[in-house]
Amino acid sequence: MTPEQLAVELADPVLRRVFAAVALGASTSPEILAASGLGAPQAAPAIGRLVRAGLFVQGRGSVALDDAVLAVAGERAARRLADEAAADQPDPLLRGFLRGRVLVNLPEQDDSAYRIVLGRIAASAFTADEEFGEFFEYDERTVNDRLRPWCEGGVLDVASLRRALVDAGFLSRDSGRYRSLFS
Repeated sequence: MTPEQLAVELADPVLRRVFAAVALGASTSPEILAASGLGAPQAAPAIGRLVRAGLFVQGRGSVALDDAVLAVAGERAARRLADEAAADQPDPLLRGFLRGRVLVNLPEQDDSAYRIVLGRIAASAFTADEEFGEFFEYDERTVNDRLRPWCEGGVLDVASLRRALVDAGFLSRDSGRYRSLFS
């Protein structure tokens, strides 16, 4: 069973109630009816559908979850999520923090990943530009414009990210002007 098939089956509220009742230990029809709060006309077809879908195994007058099917669906979902994370962020050091060009999580300040993540953002946002000389200088509006894409849908607003870059030493601020420390 694929994760999508599992989601389709459990999207039905009646199937979900029957599934939950069995997951919580009900195994016979009377137990499932009592735990789910459903009547036999609703529960019986749901039980049959979950057996046919492979989520339940049927015994003598009882049903149980097929743990192997659920484990395979979980493994497939985990593998797909890991593949998607790798596609979004090829650098394993940055996974879980950067998704494309968006900061989705920021490590704790005392974590070495903190400087790596902020360094990547600073290096990408403040690339070498001959026009500004050896130390590249920007006004606050330009800094905000360059950081905004990293914040859209992320965990920090532009002002907080700008402050983090200054605190970490990737930008310096003097009289409303910012200097990139990348040359």
